[in-house]
Amino acid sequence: MRITNQLTSYNTLSNYQTSLKDIYDLNQRFDSGLKIQNSYDDSGIYVDGTRLEYEINLLEQVKETTTKATEFSKNSDQALNDFVKQLENFKTKLIQAANDIHDETSRNAIANDLESIKTHLINIANSSINGQFLFSGTALDTKPIDSLGNYLGNNKQISANIGPNQTTAYNIDGYTLFLGKDNDYKNILTTNIGLVNNIDKIRDNAATNYVTADNQLKDIIGGNYRSEALKNEIGNMNPDTDFTDTTKLADTTFFMQGRKPNGETFATKFKMSADSSVQSLLDNIGYALGNDKNGKNKIVDVSINNSGQIEVKDLKSGNQLMDFSIFGLTDAENVETYTVGDKDIVIDPASHADFNVKKDGNSLVFDSTTTTGMKYTITQNADGTMKVDATNKATGVTNTTNNINLTGDKFVLNPADFAGGVDAGDFKAYDKANAQALSAKGSRDENGKWVSSANLTNLDNIEENVKNGLVYMTEFIKSGFTTSTGAKSTSADYNELRFEKNSNVLTGNVSQIVKNTNEFATDATKLSEVAGGDLKADPNSNITMNIHSKDGNNYKVQINFTDANSNLPTNYPTLSITRVDANFEEIPGTNPVYSGNIYTGKYNDVTKTTDGVKTEANDISYKQLGDIISMVAAGNLPTGDSVTATNNINNLTNADITTTAGIANVLKAGVADLNVQAAIDAAVGTLTLPLADLNTAKSAVKDALSSNNDFVNSMYSSYNKAVDNAGSSVSAGLNYRGEMQITDKSGSATNIEISMFEENSAEFGDMWARDNAGNFIIDAAGNRVVADTSTKQGSLFSFTSNNAIAIDEPSIDIFKNLDEMIQAVRNGSYRADANAENPRTTGVQGALKKIDHLKDHINKQHTQIGSYTNLLTSTNDRVSTLKVNVSTVKSEIMDADYGETYIMFQQRLIGYQAMLQATSKINQVSLLNYM
Repeated sequence: MRITNQLTSYNTLSNYQTSLKDIYDLNQRFDSGLKIQNSYDDSGIYVDGTRLEYEINLLEQVKETTTKATEFSKNSDQALNDFVKQLENFKTKLIQAANDIHDETSRNAIANDLESIKTHLINIANSSINGQFLFSGTALDTKPIDSLGNYLGNNKQISANIGPNQTTAYNIDGYTLFLGKDNDYKNILTTNIGLVNNIDKIRDNAATNYVTADNQLKDIIGGNYRSEALKNEIGNMNPDTDFTDTTKLADTTFFMQGRKPNGETFATKFKMSADSSVQSLLDNIGYALGNDKNGKNKIVDVSINNSGQIEVKDLKSGNQLMDFSIFGLTDAENVETYTVGDKDIVIDPASHADFNVKKDGNSLVFDSTTTTGMKYTITQNADGTMKVDATNKATGVTNTTNNINLTGDKFVLNPADFAGGVDAGDFKAYDKANAQALSAKGSRDENGKWVSSANLTNLDNIEENVKNGLVYMTEFIKSGFTTSTGAKSTSADYNELRFEKNSNVLTGNVSQIVKNTNEFATDATKLSEVAGGDLKADPNSNITMNIHSKDGNNYKVQINFTDANSNLPTNYPTLSITRVDANFEEIPGTNPVYSGNIYTGKYNDVTKTTDGVKTEANDISYKQLGDIISMVAAGNLPTGDSVTATNNINNLTNADITTTAGIANVLKAGVADLNVQAAIDAAVGTLTLPLADLNTAKSAVKDALSSNNDFVNSMYSSYNKAVDNAGSSVSAGLNYRGEMQITDKSGSATNIEISMFEENSAEFGDMWARDNAGNFIIDAAGNRVVADTSTKQGSLFSFTSNNAIAIDEPSIDIFKNLDEMIQAVRNGSYRADANAENPRTTGVQGALKKIDHLKDHINKQHTQIGSYTNLLTSTNDRVSTLKVNVSTVKSEIMDADYGETYIMFQQRLIGYQAMLQATSKINQVSLLNYM
């Protein structure tokens, strides 16, 4: 091999660079402490090191997160610990207040202490750390509780990342904490009127002896088997002799309606004899709510407390659907009397079977029970004389006897005496001595027929009989609400009641609860999910609203879930809005200002616009119901040419319906929009003539219009515009407890009034006994037999109700509950009391039960936040250990061994020096050395 200077130089340079690089790399190891400096130095070490570095960074992040989260949860834990202590103080004060020894000054002092504790609780609820509120959910910068106790945060949890795809909550949101639900608690309801022994009251009017389960119904009714008017005539009943033979005492019929624990609504009547025990009354209440009469399946527990109030407990924990209202009617021994002008007319009991009797304005009407008999109308003239119109129902001929001069104030009348001709002698002077003989037990139904109170079906008719003294009402619940016309309500008024008003907010007292989940409904919830039955099972099912709007007008709003006048394949619910008088009665000749469907929008991908869609009954949401309330309460009703055309249907005549042109001309009256006119023409063009009659024609025209897409879009546009415009001044929807709430945004007070109910011709069924074929059962005397019980479907919905009051329920509302407790102490209400300032409170006794629930609820949340703290602490400790372990492994893989590196450095350095020396020697060699 030929060695040249060039080869020598190349080898020298290569060895120099290699040795220098090795020394440089080893120096770098000394400087960095790492085996490699670049990824390409050793890909295996680099990959492992990078992965472990990621793990270390992740663990460091988790450690930092859990440290902060632990601090947050520990502060929450401490706050809840303080909260529980204050609730314990609150309970101690309640126990003091429960002692019936306090005067008003003492009660107010205790109430003021309770107010201070509540204020402290609000301050605890508003605890914050570093500007972040502990109990406002994820709205960390929002103060959760305002001065009124309203929750302003959200119901969301804050989570900490504790590993890949691993998170844990570290807060308790205020919604769960202050407004939550405990599924291990039961719904307990109570009446607020104590049942007293009224027989004892005859002996001593000051006596207040509450009945027990062992008493009999006659003890509850007592002297009220005789009307007040008859007592004034012949005196009170004898407590020692008049109650011995209970067969002489009238039966009592109890009218009960509400919602069973399974969510079904009901309206039940059951008849009981005077000698029936109070325990049997409690049993019947249980049966109405779903208990099995054979005792095999007990759903509710019914008892009577020491104050004579009935308490019902739902035996299924977490269930809060149950609701009920009850009153009793007893036919009172009474002299049936009506006032005509300044004369009192006593009805002879002998006429009961032959004539129906009704007041008609200022007139008294006697109507024969036969279709061919006589009808007599008695009126007083302006001069004080009487006038009798006698109408032969068979011929329709009316004969009037006028200017009948009666001397005296009170007369007995049997209209059968008119048969021979009407004169003053037919009006017989009333003699007090005959009061007992003229008395009877019974009532008048809505047609004026003499019946047992068991067969009364209409609540308005019931109240009329109570006012007339024909029946005695045993009251169980009074809430202090007003009826839809503004009158003071009675126990018979169930849900045709006005919302409670507070400044500019109106609120119903009945929570809308989803049957399948037992949770409060929201605006997105469908009505069908809450309804007490199938919306369309009864073609007359409806929601009716009496609304006094901001603009001072009265409207009757009705949603009918079935359109009885539609023949379309899909039957859509109808919405009608009609202006009514001050008593919410229809004004003769007035047509609805809006009559149509309920609409929603659906985006059309083809036209890139929103089309109007008619909503089916089972799809109507509470949001849509709130929209309807909002636009009527605001006085912002749908207007426009399509609405005008729909209203014009009422103007059709028999002459118009003979041709499509005639129909179209009527519909287009006042319609300027050419598109709407074209839609009308197209819709009317689908009609098949001739139409049978005017009503058939109106239904067919309505169906034709509502089947035309262009017309429906126009109706939707008008409807949606009204909703949008109304929303700026009035909002309506469900609050956090599922209660319907209306807010007038225009001021701090409002003139809006609203009641919502289901309008029925009869809230209860009759009690005529029927055989299996549905035929009436007749007794030996030819009279219909009255059954012991009657049940029908109750109102599908209730929004404000004179219902039983909740002593406890699964859901809580802490600060509202505390306010009610404080008010009960201030008012001196020891139990539920219909005569209290707030008749809906359960009193101090109920407060003691509720405060235990509140404490338990907070303790559960306290335990929950404690578990979060423990988990975060253990996670933090675990992460710290893991970080050390991973760092050790990484060090073993990545870190240089200084001893090994030093030896390698010395080796490379010696080699480098040897290479330099050898190179130097070689470079000194030349031919001169060999010459």
